[in-house]
Amino acid sequence: MTDQVSQNAQASAEDVANTDVLPKKVVRQILWRQLFLQASFNYERMQACGFLWAISPGLKHIHKQKERLGESMRAHMDFFNSHTYLVTFILGLVLAMEQSKQKVETIRAFKVAAMGPIAGVGDAMFNLTLKPISAAIAASLALDNVYLAPIFFLLLLNVTRLSIQIPLFNYGYKSGLKALDKIKDHTVAMARSATIVGIMVIGAMSAQFVKLKTTASIGYAETTFSIQTDLLDKIVPNILPVLFVLLTYRLLMKGLSPTKIIFLMILFGIGGHYIGVL
Repeated sequence: MTDQVSQNAQASAEDVANTDVLPKKVVRQILWRQLFLQASFNYERMQACGFLWAISPGLKHIHKQKERLGESMRAHMDFFNSHTYLVTFILGLVLAMEQSKQKVETIRAFKVAAMGPIAGVGDAMFNLTLKPISAAIAASLALDNVYLAPIFFLLLLNVTRLSIQIPLFNYGYKSGLKALDKIKDHTVAMARSATIVGIMVIGAMSAQFVKLKTTASIGYAETTFSIQTDLLDKIVPNILPVLFVLLTYRLLMKGLSPTKIIFLMILFGIGGHYIGVL
């Protein structure tokens, strides 16, 4: 009986808040595992399994009591869905909260509050900016017969990703909840700036890669007036590709599937060429 009480007291003493920094080995395990956040994605809990698997080395190092460890791990199986590239920031913050022995309800509430804004910033920074820019550069190289273009795309995307993920984890872990307040103050500005850059990239890609010209012309006396070269190219160059992209976007927003839109594009191309306007 005395030995059991002694063991419980020792376990309780080991499970109090501490300021010890996580060992580098544990941090490397977490950073490696978070790369597979989407591996167990499902429509019930989204990324919860991947998040728990990534953070579990840190939880096992922090919590010495099996009951507290189990409680924490069960809590991290709650629904979670954020941006995969910025999830390291949330991982760092959550580990800081776990290490300071915050209540499970507090950590759960933080994750719910953080995953949405972080996902919004990630979408603007990566999905609307980094990925289109990387793809555009790689596509240009591929058009110039550079066979390493796909490898260049993967390297550019992932090197940039890792160069952001690792510092974000360290920043979130060392700064704790203060980091979230700082990020929230600049979330709108960051998302707006990244969105503007993304829109500019999409516009440039539309003009460069979408090829749409009309062969329609107007005959007058012995002269022929080309609508494309004599009118559109002089007033608004590349206006047809931009309008075509906007129309495609509009159809997507209306709920039309990409497969149906591609089929309509094929019909449009064949029909336009047949009647002599493309």
